[in-house]
Amino acid sequence: MTVVVVVRKGRLVRSASGGVLEADSSSTLILTEEMNLLVDTGGEDPKGLIRDLEPYGVDAVVFTHGHQDHVGNARAIAETFHPEFYAHEREAGSIPVDVDPVDSFDPPEGVEVIETPGHTPGHISVVVEDRIVIAGDACPTPDNALERVPPAISWDRELAEESLRKVLSYPVVIPGHGIHLKR
Repeated sequence: MTVVVVVRKGRLVRSASGGVLEADSSSTLILTEEMNLLVDTGGEDPKGLIRDLEPYGVDAVVFTHGHQDHVGNARAIAETFHPEFYAHEREAGSIPVDVDPVDSFDPPEGVEVIETPGHTPGHISVVVEDRIVIAGDACPTPDNALERVPPAISWDRELAEESLRKVLSYPVVIPGHGIHLKR
C-alpha cells in the first residue's frame, strides 16, 4: 500500500505588487513497500523537517526543480538519512548536493515522474497511483489551480501553461506551496 504524507505544506507570501517576500516549498513523503521517497526538501527549518521525517526515514529524494525554497534543506537530509538524490539534468547545477539524473531513477510501483517544464527548463512533477500529483511549482499555490493561472515567474510561459493543465488533470494536486486540492 502506498501512503502520501504532506510533511510540510509550504507557503508563499507576496507583496502588494506581487513580488515574493517569503517562500518555502511543500515537502511530501511517499511511503511504499519498496522505499520512502521525499519530493522536495524545502528551504527552512531543517531540524524540524528532520524531526518530522525521522519516524519514517528517507531512501530517495526527487527535486521538482532547483530553486532554493525547494532544495535548501538537501544537505541536512543528506547528512541525516544518506538518501539517493534525483533531479532533471537541467536543474542539477542549482542543487547543493550531488544528484543523479531523474532518468536513472527507478521509481517504486505506482509512482511516476513526469516532465512539467515552464517554471524552469527541467521542472518535473511526481504522480502517485495516477491520482495524486506532487506538482512543485508547475502549480505553485492553490490560487494558481483555482484561477488556472501558471506561475508568475516562468522560464517559458507557454510551457508553464501546458504543464499547469497537465497537473490539473489529476484528481488531487499537491502544489509547491500551500494545501492540496481535490477535484
